[in-house]
Amino acid sequence: MATVWKSICVTGLAFWAIYYLIISTDSGYALTQSWSWQSPSSPERSDPFALRPEQHIFRRPHTISLHWNITREARRPDGVLKETYLINGQFPGPTVEARSGDELHITVYNGITGSNDGVAIHWHGITMKGFNEMDGAVGITQCAVGPGRTFIYKFQIDQQQHGTFWYHAHSAVQRADGMYGGLVVHKPVGKQRKSDLSVHGYDSEKLLLIGDWYHRSADRVLAEYKDFRSFANEPVPDSLLINGAGSYNCSNARPGKPVDCMNTETPVVHAHRGRVRLRIVNTGASAGYSLQLAGAAMKLVTVDGGGFVSKRTPWTSTIGVLYPGERMDVVLLPSGEQTARVLKIALDPELMQLMNPALTRMQEFPLKWTQPDSRSSRARGDRRELVDVVNLRDAQGVSTALDKVATDTALLYTSLAINSFKNNEPWGELNHTSWMWKDPYAKPLLAINATAWQNGTEQANPFRAFKVPQFEAGEERWMDLVVNNVDDRGHPFHLHGYEFYVLASRQDELGRAYNPFDNHGAEIPVNVRNPLRKDTVYIKPRGYIVLRLRLDAPGLWLMHCHVLWHQAAGMGTVLQVGDISEATARKAEDSCQGYEIISGHEGDNEAV
Repeated sequence: MATVWKSICVTGLAFWAIYYLIISTDSGYALTQSWSWQSPSSPERSDPFALRPEQHIFRRPHTISLHWNITREARRPDGVLKETYLINGQFPGPTVEARSGDELHITVYNGITGSNDGVAIHWHGITMKGFNEMDGAVGITQCAVGPGRTFIYKFQIDQQQHGTFWYHAHSAVQRADGMYGGLVVHKPVGKQRKSDLSVHGYDSEKLLLIGDWYHRSADRVLAEYKDFRSFANEPVPDSLLINGAGSYNCSNARPGKPVDCMNTETPVVHAHRGRVRLRIVNTGASAGYSLQLAGAAMKLVTVDGGGFVSKRTPWTSTIGVLYPGERMDVVLLPSGEQTARVLKIALDPELMQLMNPALTRMQEFPLKWTQPDSRSSRARGDRRELVDVVNLRDAQGVSTALDKVATDTALLYTSLAINSFKNNEPWGELNHTSWMWKDPYAKPLLAINATAWQNGTEQANPFRAFKVPQFEAGEERWMDLVVNNVDDRGHPFHLHGYEFYVLASRQDELGRAYNPFDNHGAEIPVNVRNPLRKDTVYIKPRGYIVLRLRLDAPGLWLMHCHVLWHQAAGMGTVLQVGDISEATARKAEDSCQGYEIISGHEGDNEAV
């Protein structure tokens, strides 16, 4: 049987849509679904961060074509004027919504003028199995896209992948100047006709891109960090943004670092129609943060790209710490039951050894409820005892049949230290290897012979060679990846191309002694019953993490600290899984050609 549906008709400010789905074919089951909705009233109608799962969960996979023009203009996200990256004139960039199995064709045009800045976009958390050359990592999978040139990212989202993701620059330090946006992959309705909305009991979804913000350019901030006078202390942010907006108190500006500042109103966070699922992304360059809703309740349901947490996770008024690159989804109770009117965000002070009087570390944002749902959570029977704080580090996953024995164990040692070989600059390493690519327009590793890989990199110690550990690929091959952190700072690490299970995380009780993982010593207790599934994970100071992943995605994959200044100082390494095919190498080399067009594309969005 075929699938028949009427297309969405958009007229003026509201739209009605009726889906008639008759699904049989491949799945061997039938589902007839008739469903209608009306676009919500203002302010959600014009809110680009109010999500539309209903447009994706009932349909078949299809191709989504987008055209992006990246430019740079002076903007005032929090009242302070700063050169900011825009995508189709927007900051943050357009929110991408899709469903599992969709194919994305995203044409990226570099419309930046007045510089030679290349760009590349990484799709954070998307596994990219079979699409290694589309991962967006400059120097590894592609050349940077130069000004006046275009590159088309083409990849298919795995049929099993869904959750909260995001995209961001993976070229230089452009992420800290605003080159990022949201990417949400909705889980389609399955054989049981259950959607996430019914399973978790919420009525609407909203994306919150929250992160620290610097008033100086990212290049300038990086230069300050790499100056020997910083003594490797991370630059402290100046402000905080929610969905590209904040409110900076101009009286906090430092005389030594004057800014062009205009006082602005604090942005309002709108929550709509009863229970709302907040999909929260830490887009920051440096700081983690915690969220608090005094007098209200929220429940953690997933972490990163859809890794479900235990149903026993309690309701709480405070959740944290969420580190750069990490995501969490929480269900928020409606205003009909709670009196919360303020969302409080507290930046974590771990990487704030320097003083910055310009920063207000704890900020409050008005929370406005519209069209509250009169239904009671008690009537739904799922209201539980409220706890003060849910610590994300202590969260547990759902029961998982993780009985696969690891065929490989890789031990990595990460450190960040002042380097005497490099004018006492801070340099990061993993197993005495730094990831520092010299020329963003040089052919990437995927496109050249492995014997030439070290020629394109710069190492903290000039007497050490660049090394890429290699592992055999296979659907039934599993690896335990262990990272020992010998640094007195914590590091949120992100692995491209993979999701992993967090089996163990340890730090000495006193927090100072170093107790590395030792696979030759006594057996280390690991959690194979209900581990969290993630793609970005925080490694405690002088602690370690044990991750288990299936080696089913051949290619070259970057693993790095997601604190942008640490990443830019070389704290990363490349893992090779399996062999690189000639076809993949050719596609990676093609990225260095790009193609030139007369002008950039204004935003189009086509579903084919």
